[in-house]
Amino acid sequence: MELTCPCKAVTLRISSEPVAQFWCHCADCQTVHGAAYVAESIYPAGDVEIVSGDTTSFALKTTPRISCATCGTRLVVELPGIEMRAINGYLLTDTFKPSLHIHCSEAVAPIRDNLPHYATMPAAFGGDDRRVDW
Repeated sequence: MELTCPCKAVTLRISSEPVAQFWCHCADCQTVHGAAYVAESIYPAGDVEIVSGDTTSFALKTTPRISCATCGTRLVVELPGIEMRAINGYLLTDTFKPSLHIHCSEAVAPIRDNLPHYATMPAAFGGDDRRVDW
């Protein structure tokens, strides 16, 4: 699958299905995106490629993020400790289907839906499986 940023200056290619899709409520995502929570879709790092276009990279704290150099859209989050890359879920308009919320202990407000809400992360991603009860 190929995706572009809104201005179409950068093209990404994803060659696998996502490992997970979720809403992230961490303070880092809130600050970087200026939002209460962010849509993320995670893939094996080797399955996400920047095919064309100029990008910029920065890390607010420690997590490297890649953005379009033209429109500034956040595109990719590097997750080197687990050999994964997260794609901005808002780019996946037809295929983003979240199955959980993570880092809800940092949420600015409760979200009430039928998905599980993890205080940090599920055990499958290195968390403790603890959930928040809104």
